[in-house]
Amino acid sequence: MELIRVWSELDIAEIKEHIVMADDKFGHCPNCKKIGIDLKDLKKCPSCGREFKYITSKEASGGKIDIVARLKKKLPDLAFVDYSDYERLTGKRKAEDLFSV
Repeated sequence: MELIRVWSELDIAEIKEHIVMADDKFGHCPNCKKIGIDLKDLKKCPSCGREFKYITSKEASGGKIDIVARLKKKLPDLAFVDYSDYERLTGKRKAEDLFSV
């Protein structure tokens, strides 16, 4: 099966609450900061119990889709989120929150 990028409007807060950061072998929970999470059959954080619906990887920036294919094969139920889009939008939200005080 081939991968194709599809754009959808999603709430960044929803994504932020249910995302796991990953490399080829392990994941990182942004909520509790747990590192070294085994990706096999990953549904929730083993430390804090956060449910994962989305996955992203720094290694996927710059159009490198091989990491995306490998992660999708390991975790087909999770939606892959482009890392640069995720970082841009969460950074924008942090800046808005900083200046809204």
